[in-house]
Amino acid sequence: MGHKWTLLEFESEEKLSKCLEDREKNVLFYPSIGNMKVGNLVDLEIAVGDSNVLFPMKAMVVARRTRPKGTKSPRGVFLEVIESDADRFKRLCAFADGQWKPGTRRTSPRLRADFPVTYYFQKKFFNGRVRDISQEGLFIRTDEPLSEIGQGVYVKLRPSRLWFPINLSARVCWIDEVDTRKGMGLYCFATPRGLKKLSALVYRLRRKVAI
Repeated sequence: MGHKWTLLEFESEEKLSKCLEDREKNVLFYPSIGNMKVGNLVDLEIAVGDSNVLFPMKAMVVARRTRPKGTKSPRGVFLEVIESDADRFKRLCAFADGQWKPGTRRTSPRLRADFPVTYYFQKKFFNGRVRDISQEGLFIRTDEPLSEIGQGVYVKLRPSRLWFPINLSARVCWIDEVDTRKGMGLYCFATPRGLKKLSALVYRLRRKVAI
């Protein structure tokens, strides 16, 4: 399930807005070519200024401008976001226009992670990997079957050989069915002991990031 992501960084919302080439057709321009070739499907993570929001989406390279035409037409690539991510592209546009900001519902910041997990539903265990985690929940990346939004699942985290598995009950908050990102966002709840272990793990990961 390891996969390469391409990070696109824009200096500000204003710079991003100027690169929204065709909002109706979900086309974004990025003033750099790199190794992207016409016809390639690429998984993107779009970052803007000093915001801590990342916009993941999948797009096809539909054109390249290799010969710049002055400062208003620099070299770069034109990326058409796939239909499945059209709503994400619209949110990106709203963010560039100052009409959308991240919600304040999340009280615990997410941390990047990469370790195995098993989850149980439909009377069977499935394998996946934790891709981000917080004291409230986590995202499981998997090619296995997904549960439905609102349904409960049982998860067993295996952070490392030095940690005992952490057992948690969780509820599915959202799912992502795009092939290279397929997975579930979970809100975790369990016994105080289980949540205490989850908090200890998040604290350990946060310290590691700080170092």
